[in-house]
Amino acid sequence: MPTLIRLDLSNNSIGILPVDIQRLVNLESLWLNGNPVSSIPSELHHCRKLKVLDLRDTLVEDLPREVGRMKNLFKIDLQNTPICNQLEGFSGSTEDLVAFLDNKDKRTTLAITMEHDLLANLYLETADMIEGGLMVKELVKAVCARFPDLDELKNVVRNADRLFPTRYTSPVALRQIFVGVRKHWSEIARKISVKEAKKLQESYIKLKRENDMVKKSADMELKISAIYYDNHDPADIEGWLKSIYKEYKPQNYLDEGRKDCPDLEDIKFVIQFATRIFPEDPNTITGTLIRQNMLNLQKKLTVDREKCVQSIISSITALYSDREPSQVKELGRKVGKMFERDRFATEKELLDLKKINADSQLLFPAEFSSADPKLIFRLFKQRAAAAAAQLAASSRGGLR
Repeated sequence: MPTLIRLDLSNNSIGILPVDIQRLVNLESLWLNGNPVSSIPSELHHCRKLKVLDLRDTLVEDLPREVGRMKNLFKIDLQNTPICNQLEGFSGSTEDLVAFLDNKDKRTTLAITMEHDLLANLYLETADMIEGGLMVKELVKAVCARFPDLDELKNVVRNADRLFPTRYTSPVALRQIFVGVRKHWSEIARKISVKEAKKLQESYIKLKRENDMVKKSADMELKISAIYYDNHDPADIEGWLKSIYKEYKPQNYLDEGRKDCPDLEDIKFVIQFATRIFPEDPNTITGTLIRQNMLNLQKKLTVDREKCVQSIISSITALYSDREPSQVKELGRKVGKMFERDRFATEKELLDLKKINADSQLLFPAEFSSADPKLIFRLFKQRAAAAAAQLAASSRGGLR
């Protein structure tokens, strides 16, 4: 039986698919259509070679998350099953369904791991209490809801001891929360957990930014070494980095009257444009100078971007003279927006905007009603690709 490749059980009045199906490790096709079977055992995922699963005209209401582990599945037929009403978003795509179940499986596994680790470590003293088990379960559920991104949830699991609240580690403190309450313990734990999950997310964001800043510090050190090569004492770099990072503290942004705090983004900007921000003489490096040079460059790139967009607007104003200036201006800005890839203009973006302006007669349609920014952007890319291909062909021809 383990060597069986195809198994047709259709129209056999089967109500339960036995878990022993997992023993058919070489199974590639399984037909269960026309049976009153209402569930699929999670053990089916051990049939890793399964490619086709026919569940038409069955009573299946749900699929086990473990089906997401079956990477060879390319056809799951669910026609005329109760589960169909729950799968409208997948448009009948087996690939989408398997991916959805795979994500669900991984998130559930992470939640189980998180709960187990918390009870075995951080909340060990309250693990045997009814209140403790309930609180941890609700905390894990609330935290999972706060982190829809799988990679971020993995990071939360790895840093659970640092992120989860410690106030529920004490049996005495935990009992005080539920003292005098005979009913609705679950509701109390849920409300508390929702608030704690929000705080945890804020702590996670802060911790992640701190870790990212540390990583960027290493990147900046490499940039500085590359810029000044043998024209500096390596021992000076640590002092320069401290001076620079001091200027990018959140309080500095608040003191400037800013509501946002793009400290990490600004550090990334300094690294990206290091050759234009750092002075020629390394002896003049200070955090204040670097930040001022950064602000000056950011202002210049913002002005340069605006000039390019205004040039496009001026060019198409003549093309659409029968339209209100506000309409033309809006079109020009939307087209310019299509080329933005960062907070501040890159050389590539500015060059593309200048080309748009130069070729506006060819890129913008004669009728304003047909002027779609996405289509204009696509046409620009097509023309650029064609020009690059022609240049490459000419280069090859010249080498013969």
